[in-house]
Amino acid sequence: MSDDTIAAIATATGVGGVGIVRLSGPRAIAIAAEALGVPAEALDRRVRVGWAHDHAGRQLDQVLAFAMRAPASFTGEDVAELHGHGGAHNLERLLAAVIDRGARVAEPGEFTRRAVASGKLDLIRAEALLEVIHAGSERAWRLAQANLGGRLGEEVAALEHRALAVLAEIEGAIDFPDEDLELAEAAEVDGELADLQAACARLAHGFRHGRAVTQGITVALVGPVNVGKSSLLNALVGRERALVGAAPGTTRDWLEVADVWRGVAVSLIDTAGLRATDDPVEQRGIALGEARVASADVVVVINDGTATLDDGARFGERAVLVRSKADLGDAPAGLHGHLATSAATGHGLDELRRRVLAVAGVADQEGSEQAFVTTARQQALASAARDAFAAARAARGAHRPPEVVAVELRDAARDLAQLRGVEVGERVLDEVFARFCIGK
Repeated sequence: MSDDTIAAIATATGVGGVGIVRLSGPRAIAIAAEALGVPAEALDRRVRVGWAHDHAGRQLDQVLAFAMRAPASFTGEDVAELHGHGGAHNLERLLAAVIDRGARVAEPGEFTRRAVASGKLDLIRAEALLEVIHAGSERAWRLAQANLGGRLGEEVAALEHRALAVLAEIEGAIDFPDEDLELAEAAEVDGELADLQAACARLAHGFRHGRAVTQGITVALVGPVNVGKSSLLNALVGRERALVGAAPGTTRDWLEVADVWRGVAVSLIDTAGLRATDDPVEQRGIALGEARVASADVVVVINDGTATLDDGARFGERAVLVRSKADLGDAPAGLHGHLATSAATGHGLDELRRRVLAVAGVADQEGSEQAFVTTARQQALASAARDAFAAARAARGAHRPPEVVAVELRDAARDLAQLRGVEVGERVLDEVFARFCIGK
C-alpha cells in the first residue's frame, strides 16, 4: 500500500478561506517541493510561503507548505501539505499539479487506513475519528473523542491481556498434567472468567447506547387523524414546523425535523393520520409514512380518547403510548397507562423525551459515555468474546479437558484482538474505510 504516493483535497468542498491538499507516501515531500520550485529540504521543520505551479510551470496559487518526515506523521509515512486559498476550482488545480508530478488520487479513508497499517492508530480509534467528523451533537462528540483518545481501545486491550493470562494458567495445566491447579488458583480462574464474560457482556449491551449517541435516533409519531401529532411535534421542537389544521388529513406525507434531546441528535417524523380513505393521494401518504416508521428506533403512538384507539402493539418494545390534549380533561377509560401530554401547556413533554431516550437505549445520566462500543462490527466481536468466555466457563463446570477450555479462551482473545483491529482481514478494512471521505 505504501509503495505509491497518494494525494487528495483534505478540506470540505465549497467556498472557504483556506483549503488543504495533502500528500502521503515516499515521494510526498519531493512532489510538494517540486510544485513550489524549491528543494525538498526547504520544507523540513519549517512552514514555507511560496507560489505553487502546475506541471507546465504556470503559476497557480500562493500557498503555505510544510513536510512531516516518517515516522513522525499521521500516516507514519512522509507527509506534505499545501495550504492554499479555498474554493473548489482552486483546490482542484492544486491537486492536479501534484497528480501530474506522480501522485495518485487517494481512495476513501486511505490516509487513515495507512495510519492503521503503520500502527499510528488502532481500528477502534480510526472508527472514532469518523464519528468525530460526523458527530451531530455535543454528547456524540464527547463519546467519539473519548474513543479517539483510546478509552475503548485501552479497556479492550486490558481484557485481552487478562484473557491471555488465564489462558497461560490453563495451558500450564496442559503442559504439566501431574500438577493440577490448586483449589484457590482454580477458584481465581473461575472468578476471572466470570468477570471477563460480564465485562464483554456490558460492552455488547452498551452498543444500543453507543449507537444512539453517535448516530442519533429516529422517532416517529403515529396515530389516527386529528389526535394532535403535528401539534405535539411542534411543541417538542419549540417552533411551528408542521402544519396544523382542524380538517382531518392535514398531514398528507411524512415530515422529518431534527432536534437535540439531552445531547442526543433526534429526528422526529410526523406521519399522516391513519384512517380509511378513498383519496389516492392520502392513501399514498399513509403508505409512505408506514414505510418510514418501519425503520424508526422509537414509535410514539398518540391517542386522544375520541378517535379509534391505536394500541401500538404492532411496534412491540419500540412503542411509547401517549395521550394527547391532556389539558382538555381527564383521561378516558381506555387510555389509562398512557403518558399524558399537552402541546398547548407543555405538560408531559420532558417525561416523553426521557421515555423515548430510554426506549432507544440511551443511558439516563449525562456523562455516562464510558468505553461504549459504537459500531456493529465492535458489538459483534464483543458478543463473540462474551460467548467464548461463557463456553470456557461451561467447559470447566462440566470438567472437560483443559484443551477444550484453552480453545475457547483463544477464541475470546482473538475476538478482542480483532475488535481492536489486530490481524483483521482486508475485507473488514475495506468495509470500515469505505465510509470515510476522500482526503481523510
